[in-house]
Amino acid sequence: MSELVTIVMEPREKSGKGARRKLRGEGFTPCVFYGPALPEPVAGKVNSTQVTRLLEGGHWETMRVTLKLPSGGEEMCIIREVQRHPLTGNLLHLDFMRVLKDRKLTVNVPVRVHGRDSCPGIKDGGVLENLHEIEIETLPVNIPEFIDVDISALTLGDMIHVKDLKLSSDLTVLADPEEVVAIVAAPKVMEEGVAEVEKEVEVVAKGKAAKAEE
Repeated sequence: MSELVTIVMEPREKSGKGARRKLRGEGFTPCVFYGPALPEPVAGKVNSTQVTRLLEGGHWETMRVTLKLPSGGEEMCIIREVQRHPLTGNLLHLDFMRVLKDRKLTVNVPVRVHGRDSCPGIKDGGVLENLHEIEIETLPVNIPEFIDVDISALTLGDMIHVKDLKLSSDLTVLADPEEVVAIVAAPKVMEEGVAEVEKEVEVVAKGKAAKAEE
């Protein structure tokens, strides 16, 4: 189950690019709270240091948040979107989406691979390629922190598909059942080398065939 953290959302009196820039300079990140059954979105600001620390945890997509609103109320939500500066990576804006306990929602859950040290395919020089996240549908209380994928038994060329995942019945995977989640592929350098050798052999063989015809 995903963790539940608390974030305080303070009121934001002014809007516009200049006002948002000033907020960031004061250590705040502009944000908006919206979601089902709300009459209108609520604009506010949150402490940049706090949210940066949470986002650096690496799995904010599945994090359930208790948001303390400027009105004094509290709402359960998730961080739906994080906007960053394209060059500096600094936080620009956050979207908090309200979630209802009895209403399912779609989230992207990070994939966590384990079993690398004992994987026969990797020991034989294979290269692991895997999805980094999988889209699921579930109730807020059932959102998993990760989707674990065990590759300890994979040999070269073996793969795990979405349909092979052993997940809780509370989760509905929205990805194609045939989509590959993880594969231990042959090293590309090796494949390219083999291709070059095969090409040279083919050229030599054609040359010998041509001489034989002469």
